[in-house]
Amino acid sequence: MIYVLYLTELLLYVCFSFLMGAFIIRFIPEDKKPMINLPKRGVQLSILGVVLFSLMPVVYLISMLQENMGLSSTIQNVFSSFEVGQAWILTFIVSFFLYIFVSIFPVFENKRYSLIALVFTVSLIFILSWAGHSASLDKIAGSIYHAIHFLSVSVWVGILLVVSWFSKNKENWLSFLKWFSPVAIISFLLTILTGFMMMTLVIEVKDYANSWVLNYGQSMLLKHLIIIPIFFFAFINGFWAKKQLQKDLSFQPIPWVKAESVVLLLIFTATAILGQQPPAYGIDATLKSNGVAPLFQYVYGGTLSTPVAVEFGLNAMSGLLFSLATAFLVLLLWSFMKKAPAILAFGMSLFFVLSMYLALMLSIY
Repeated sequence: MIYVLYLTELLLYVCFSFLMGAFIIRFIPEDKKPMINLPKRGVQLSILGVVLFSLMPVVYLISMLQENMGLSSTIQNVFSSFEVGQAWILTFIVSFFLYIFVSIFPVFENKRYSLIALVFTVSLIFILSWAGHSASLDKIAGSIYHAIHFLSVSVWVGILLVVSWFSKNKENWLSFLKWFSPVAIISFLLTILTGFMMMTLVIEVKDYANSWVLNYGQSMLLKHLIIIPIFFFAFINGFWAKKQLQKDLSFQPIPWVKAESVVLLLIFTATAILGQQPPAYGIDATLKSNGVAPLFQYVYGGTLSTPVAVEFGLNAMSGLLFSLATAFLVLLLWSFMKKAPAILAFGMSLFFVLSMYLALMLSIY
């Protein structure tokens, strides 16, 4: 069941990103974006996806509690007393009206209708943020951090998904980059800032490495490692691709943008897993109640004692892996310079994350 939760959480992020991208791109003049063909059916399915995929944590909670309370009593209790249940009811209501709205009105032809649909979508993001992990620690600050974090990522990834997978050609690509690059930079900075603020609600900065012994910390570490190749892809697609297009009109930027969008989906995957882990409010207490992360135990292989105090030391194996990680980043850039297939750069990103993760884990003593 937990793996179903991971998958549905990932798909929920994809649905939100698609909706944000689909509505935002309508405000961009035709001469500042490539020709895009977006089916309304895709928007409708994404709205239905928001309803279905946001329901799964509620179903999981009901399945966990119903053995002691009975199914009907548990359902009533979860939807009336738990914020996750209340948030889903609001999500269903808003999504219902959004679905009817996009089905009746020409949201792709009229910017006023696109704006209304966008307001509906942003409202859904705030509703889900209200019931998130961060909100359980600090209702106001946590909800705001989570909402801005979610919005920033959805805007960035949403535009990227729509343009990379639904554009018919590279027409107006340089004009597209002129406005999208600043949007992506602002979204990236807001994502990093709000992500850091949410992290500090759960753990102290000094306990960041100590949290790696827990599933929560492992998911967070992988998420942060994936950000590094995303930064390189953003640099390639935002700056190098622009220069390449100015020199070579035959250059095709779309495969590289698609590769970046897939790497961003890896961020969503790590976030989906992170969102289903017990937060590390207290490292030692969480370790005693939930145990050490299986992945950490498998790689580290040693014994842990409390209080947890992770320390690092460079050795031959970790040094080699750090060198490999650096080499994979260099190869990522090299693959673009040599006009290699974008799939090669995507592979270099995966190898970087793997080698850097192992380098860090094997440096622990």
